[in-house]
Amino acid sequence: MRLFTALCLAALSIAAPALAAEDKATGLAVNLSDDFVVEPTPADANFTANFGIKSASGETASFESEDYLCQVAYSPAPENADLSVEEINAMVRTQEWIDLAKNTMSVIFDFKEDTPFELAGFNGHEFVAMPKQSGAENVRLVLSMLETPKGRTAISCVADEEALDEMLPTFRTIRDGVTPPA
Repeated sequence: MRLFTALCLAALSIAAPALAAEDKATGLAVNLSDDFVVEPTPADANFTANFGIKSASGETASFESEDYLCQVAYSPAPENADLSVEEINAMVRTQEWIDLAKNTMSVIFDFKEDTPFELAGFNGHEFVAMPKQSGAENVRLVLSMLETPKGRTAISCVADEEALDEMLPTFRTIRDGVTPPA
């Protein structure tokens, strides 16, 4: 009977979907299939909640210096607190918001593409950029950013230029598994 119980428990653990990794203080969550491993990473000066995502197979980014396929980060934005979802979505669709996001990072990145997306009812933008750093000519950053009444969520993924098209579906699967603090 113990063997039957053990087999049933093993079968349930294989069939169970991955549970969300959540930062309880902010509400940032990442819910992905068991093809991925989500690990909390230390907060820093810019972001109060952070997660790193690896492939369950052990595959990381296409660079030895990167530990994760993607990183998810959240920063409070008190200036958004009085805005409705509709106002935030309208703001994020403006060229002014897009230009501000790009200009903030233009010192270190050249932007190649900009594509709108929606996540959890919020509008965001996916930027594909190339670092200006010498020796990083083949590196591509895919940065998905969105705003909510609570703050900003950023999902950043890195690939080399040759692997970018192949990696984009994986990066978007990871992005779509994020629940931003709302």
